[in-house]
Amino acid sequence: MGVENGPTSNERWRFHCPRCVWTWEQVFEARQSGAHTAWYYDGLPSQPPWIDPGCPTCGAVAKAFPGGIGEATAQP
Repeated sequence: MGVENGPTSNERWRFHCPRCVWTWEQVFEARQSGAHTAWYYDGLPSQPPWIDPGCPTCGAVAKAFPGGIGEATAQP
């Protein structure tokens, strides 16, 4: 079973930029396969949300927080 066939969940992440104090949220898709997780954003493969997130306003490295405001939703 490949990662594309495993359980999928939508995970909301909140980001905060320490330079310009901009805060935003993004929803990532996490596809599980055993101990491995493949991350997708806007339907495209992406780095995990906590890996050097860049601020869309000033370009500085932001801090990532799991959970955001809403709850994650699981998909079969």
